[in-house]
Amino acid sequence: MKILSALFIASLVFGASCEELFKKYNTPDPSHRTMKQLKRWVKNNLKNVQDRDEVLECLLENAADNPNQETIAGE
Repeated sequence: MKILSALFIASLVFGASCEELFKKYNTPDPSHRTMKQLKRWVKNNLKNVQDRDEVLECLLENAADNPNQETIAGE
């Protein structure tokens, strides 16, 4: 039970940090972009950004074509 609670709290904290990163770097909405488009956006727009890897990870987790998502783009 403690493990589940810790995982839930960690997911809330991580989710909030992704939203903060999206706002900080004015990223496109990942739910409307493919993983390839998001990788290209990060490569072209976040060349010298300290949080680049974290932003990319957050974007890819929420990408429209991510097979781990419950919904796929176009549905």
